[in-house]
Amino acid sequence: MSWFSTVPAILACLALLFIPGLFIVAALGLQRLWYLAVAPVLTISVVAVTAIAAPLAGVSWGPLPVIVATALISGALFVMRMVLERRGKSGMNLVPHWTFRTPTKATAIAAAGFLAGSSSIAFQLYKAFDRPENISQTFDNVFHLNAIRYVLDTGNASSLSLSSMTSGDSPPYFYPAAWHGLASLLVQVTGSPISVAVNVLNLCIAATVWTAGCMFLARTAIGPNAYAVAAAGVLSAGFSSFPLLLLDFGVLYPNFLAISMLPAALATVAIFFGISDRTDHPVLARYVLAPMAATGIAIAHPNGLMSLLAVSIPILLVSFLRFFLLRYRSNNGHGRTAVMGVGLLGILGVIVVMWNYIRPPAAAATWLPFQTPGQAIGEVITNSAMQRPPAFAVSILLITGVVVMFRRHQRIWLLGSFIVVAVLFVVVSAGAAGQDRDALTGVWYNDSYRLAALLPVAAVPLAAAGVGWLAGKLQHLWVERRSSLTFLPPRFTDSRLVVPVLVPLALLGVLMVLQTLPLRASIASARANYVTTADSALVSADEMALIEELDAIVPPEATIAVNPWTGGAMAFALADRNTTSKHTLTTYTKSVELLNDKFREASTDPEVCSAAAADNVRYVLDFGTREVHGGNHGFAGLHIPDETPGFTLRAQRGEAKLYEVTACP
Repeated sequence: MSWFSTVPAILACLALLFIPGLFIVAALGLQRLWYLAVAPVLTISVVAVTAIAAPLAGVSWGPLPVIVATALISGALFVMRMVLERRGKSGMNLVPHWTFRTPTKATAIAAAGFLAGSSSIAFQLYKAFDRPENISQTFDNVFHLNAIRYVLDTGNASSLSLSSMTSGDSPPYFYPAAWHGLASLLVQVTGSPISVAVNVLNLCIAATVWTAGCMFLARTAIGPNAYAVAAAGVLSAGFSSFPLLLLDFGVLYPNFLAISMLPAALATVAIFFGISDRTDHPVLARYVLAPMAATGIAIAHPNGLMSLLAVSIPILLVSFLRFFLLRYRSNNGHGRTAVMGVGLLGILGVIVVMWNYIRPPAAAATWLPFQTPGQAIGEVITNSAMQRPPAFAVSILLITGVVVMFRRHQRIWLLGSFIVVAVLFVVVSAGAAGQDRDALTGVWYNDSYRLAALLPVAAVPLAAAGVGWLAGKLQHLWVERRSSLTFLPPRFTDSRLVVPVLVPLALLGVLMVLQTLPLRASIASARANYVTTADSALVSADEMALIEELDAIVPPEATIAVNPWTGGAMAFALADRNTTSKHTLTTYTKSVELLNDKFREASTDPEVCSAAAADNVRYVLDFGTREVHGGNHGFAGLHIPDETPGFTLRAQRGEAKLYEVTACP
């Protein structure tokens, strides 16, 4: 399959991500171009909440409940805005009127930055994925792809019930399913195979949601510096720790979605507390955007919400400090200051409580530190987290941006957010294992990869601030020295052309080249996990070929016995045939446990056939004993020696075999 053939799916995916959110943006009366960055975050929030509500209302999952939910939410917000606007006419004008604004040079420069950054990310992922139908040959992908098939089969994408796929006879538990809900919608809308829909969705999220969010955060924190905003778009593609890292390691698709939403969400938090660059946001939007974004992130992945809270603490502190100083200088409002102080302590207290409870069990947070504090700090400074090649050009801009933002006291919260993540990364990757480290980083499973992926959230706009400052200096230098460049034609020294257009374009072009070079190793690392070869870790080329034949051999109603550790469980997602296991960490029923241990004894043990009949298990996929992590988890009953009585070989590719069970009537 060619990437060109996925263009309709890509366009459909972009429509899926942006259109529902745009209706909400319009209902809130947000008329400026940069609010487009919030639209996909709002869409994801609507999808995540609707997926939970739909089964409670007896509605099957699909585009229709999302359309209805979007219409209801947009209509309610529009009515609320109209009420506020009418009240504002008698007093304060709380909601600005719509006005047509012609595109400006600043808009064109920002658009160029977005196109450069999104195209760069799309190209990186195109190289990493290799082919649109390739799958990540990693441990967690067994669950993620099968979960999409499970949603399609059950018509239920709720985060409250998705774990039923692997919980056996035990009750389901919460599992963040926003990403799986989006992927299943894309499959329904386009008819694409699950493997293709996954790659298209991830590419679109990384190239648009992440890139636009970084630019929106830069605009919110830095101000109307077109060069800085455009640079944020370019720089969003310049970090090896995100988005590439979480599409390589794991794979951590829910975490990837949550972090992609974080920049825009952090900007809405700054707007909520009134410390963004602009203070004329519509009042309804100011207080609605952040809670909606936080809800979507929480369902995308709970540690995404905790990440948002962690990087928002500097916003809370700066907001209160600014309020306190204004009251102190005016020598009034001490009572309100005290109330605000109590409120601040209350919010921080709530965060502490959430920090203690919204975290995985200690048994799941087993990742250990792997380097010294000095090495960890060096990786933060050189943008080489998790031992990736250093990105020195980005580092220079980051350090420049740190100095610039340090001098702008009202914007210093962005620097604070970066310090929070940097400290957490140093602790998780280099701190001594123990209670203190668990208390700080257990929220992220004590996993250095997850915290490394958070570093670009604040680093991108900080480095963009450095680009904005540098662009200003270059412009000033050009104006001062252009008179000495007599050897150039006048049109090349015209400040109307060079200053607003050529200087920033040249700067962005150089930046793209410099930041691309260190990413080659990261792209190669990811590519190795997506290319299907004879010895792929999860599903080899022979095993994939056999899976592709299943729909012509195995009846749709039959169940296939599989060992998920050898990749057999991928038959559920890729061939749409039910399997006894759908994830490596499945809780098995007693009947399936018996099959896993003794199925090959079906001709001599009547209990085996009774267990097979309970789930209509009529076939066995034998992919040998090589497991994705190189271990040995048993499943001896599913390893069928040649000429085993009661089993007929129906298909074989290399060492991969499909048997039909003939021992059981």
